[in-house]
Amino acid sequence: MEKTGRPDPLPPVTDWSGEQVAGGYERLTPSVEWVLGYPFVFRALGLERLRGGRLLDLGCGPGVVADHVARRFGVHVVAADVSPAMLSLARRRTGPLVEHHLVTDDQIPGLADASVDRAMCNFVLVCVPEKARILRLFREVHRLLRPEGRFAVLNPNPACIGTPFSTFMIGRKGERYSPGDPLPVRLRQTDGSWLDIVDTFWPLEVYEELLAEAGFGEIQRELPTPDDAHGVADPDLIAGHTWTAEHRIPPCALLTASL
Repeated sequence: MEKTGRPDPLPPVTDWSGEQVAGGYERLTPSVEWVLGYPFVFRALGLERLRGGRLLDLGCGPGVVADHVARRFGVHVVAADVSPAMLSLARRRTGPLVEHHLVTDDQIPGLADASVDRAMCNFVLVCVPEKARILRLFREVHRLLRPEGRFAVLNPNPACIGTPFSTFMIGRKGERYSPGDPLPVRLRQTDGSWLDIVDTFWPLEVYEELLAEAGFGEIQRELPTPDDAHGVADPDLIAGHTWTAEHRIPPCALLTASL
């Protein structure tokens, strides 16, 4: 990582598996991802036409998105996470259309080959500091998807280093990061305070290369701005949020791929 100064070394990548960090995740301000992230995932996966189908939510966290998808689209959600604490939160929140699985060694034991129609992985891979593990996760998704299945990968836009968005900022302004570098991140919480964590810097090209290596094709990028959200996201959320840099720099990056 090239630096303009010499700041203190970063701690290891934040481990989201503990109860304290899992609880902190629930206090984050969610506006940006519910306008410029998740609705574009739902559209890319065609969830409006998937009622009764099966969707893998890899890295489901506390189950907020899994619960929303099950209720809104009537799909069966396979919610999977490496964190028992996150899965405990998800079990308390979600209804009968959601089943829960622990990810072990980057695999989901007990799930058969070709057992889901669609898959999504939202804001998860920035928490994975090794390319080999990301590749294993992609291969596991490939194993689980049925023929003609689609996979959506949503992350913060790695091109927005040091940009102060309304609810988060990744990286330090003026610094350059190499693939795999620790990446400082600030996340706004609902009480107005900030949660400081450490993610991993992965350019979009790394994800694209690993998706192709895992056997996926038709890999596409989407970088939504608030102007793109009309007709996709909730209009009240679009109008009710105070946007800052999001109009000129897309804060989220969505990759979609197919079998």
